[in-house]
Amino acid sequence: MQALPSLRMPIASAAAVVGCLAVVGTARAQPARVSSPQELARAQGALVAPRTGFGAERELRAAGGRLISPTLGIWRLPGTAAARLTPALAARGALRYAEPDRARRPVAHMLDPYATSTYAWHFGAIGADLLEPPGVGFPITVIDSGLDLAHMDFVGRPDTVALNAQNSGLPDGEDYHGTFVASTAAAALNGVGAEGVYPAAALRVYDMGTPTSSAVIAGIDAAIAAGPSVINLSVGGPGASLAEYDAVLRATKTGSLVVAASGNSFDRGNPAEYPADFPHVLTAGAADRSLLPAFFSSSAPGVDLLAPGVDIPVAHPTDPTLYAAVAGTSFASPIVVAAAAWVKTVRPELTVGQVADVLRTTARDVGDAGRDDRAGFGLLSLPAALAAPAPALDRAEPNDDVDEILAGRVFPNGQSTVNGTKGRNTTLAATLDGAEDPHDVYRVVVPAKRKVTVSVKTTAPLRLDLWGPSTLTTWIGRAGRIAVGTRNTVVWTNRKARPVTVFLHLAAPVRSRPTYTAAITLAAAPR
Repeated sequence: MQALPSLRMPIASAAAVVGCLAVVGTARAQPARVSSPQELARAQGALVAPRTGFGAERELRAAGGRLISPTLGIWRLPGTAAARLTPALAARGALRYAEPDRARRPVAHMLDPYATSTYAWHFGAIGADLLEPPGVGFPITVIDSGLDLAHMDFVGRPDTVALNAQNSGLPDGEDYHGTFVASTAAAALNGVGAEGVYPAAALRVYDMGTPTSSAVIAGIDAAIAAGPSVINLSVGGPGASLAEYDAVLRATKTGSLVVAASGNSFDRGNPAEYPADFPHVLTAGAADRSLLPAFFSSSAPGVDLLAPGVDIPVAHPTDPTLYAAVAGTSFASPIVVAAAAWVKTVRPELTVGQVADVLRTTARDVGDAGRDDRAGFGLLSLPAALAAPAPALDRAEPNDDVDEILAGRVFPNGQSTVNGTKGRNTTLAATLDGAEDPHDVYRVVVPAKRKVTVSVKTTAPLRLDLWGPSTLTTWIGRAGRIAVGTRNTVVWTNRKARPVTVFLHLAAPVRSRPTYTAAITLAAAPR
């Protein structure tokens, strides 16, 4: 990858930008499925997901609700209206969840100007300088503040699509952050300004305006409607949103990979932040020039890998002699996004889940030996990811909980029973990950008067249990649990005169990655 002339010019002006993000703390927080009326009333807005078939949509619309995600059936209401309406919906079983529309902080703030003598060091850090980037291929979607379509690196740039109206603001303001992020991933190779890691990438941009959970969801919906891509989210905030999580799952199911910046709060309490902490999100921390975690890069079980996040060059919109040096996990994330799109383009046979696994497992170990909470699996290595064997394919994902299994919840069609409609012996094989895929749930048919036994062989300890057909969630509490596994075996007998479909649930502890096979066998019920 050749250096552009502008990279060697004297620096007349520079600004440092630090993205404002943070990631997980220790154990994953589990959000309440229905927030209290008091919490909803205090919020300016609320997100409400009704169950289909109960007629709740009419009541939501009458209460001032707006359908923000037709694909997920998520409504936004004024907080006070949601506080009045949701208790009655919950009482008659018409509610999946209700929660505040959580604020997602602006992703950057401006600091005093500074400059660096080596401009594009991040290409060498990830091995991109040794490779010729591909042509147009698997797309990148940046959900952020708007892209400056008049910027010299984007004006007339081929294969750039605005998914909505773009408002970029001024280069010294927070609204310009989306342009900085897009530039890091995909600035054009055109002889001026900076250069993106994947300069010929098909680029889609969505301006989410004020960053909130509902804005993130709307951006993901727009990305899904445009087709599979690698989605960049350099935004975050406290409070786990089930609605955001559903949007991530829908993106994953429809062939997109969601990448999020891990956070900049290691030196400020290391709080949990979302969407970085959700399963199925590839979470990027920031490395400094020593190729170790930057002092601000958040530490958590959900961190997957590092990419450069200090002194990343972005060009002035009109003057190629001027640039800003930006820092933050906000800019490590689009480097990972560009690498993921590059790998998917060159290796189209891989699923996006396999691309994420390749990037994790080929990262170069840095810092503490082995996978750790600050560096994840290590520093991104693009050459290694391009050359690595294809990882195992887990076709059932995402199958984290009951809502992903049953039709009409997160996904229109749900998932079939693993042992057929009449029940038969069968075997499952998959991998869990305590941070990225901590739960696997399957539907199992147990015929009348039959005993089901599930025996698991696993490379690391995991939890195993069975849940009844009316279970709402296997994540929280015990309501609906019918059998608990011991010594990697769980047994339950259906004494009814009809078949019963139950949920098989396997869960991995934090910081573990067990591979398992589960044998499901049926026998006559004991007398």
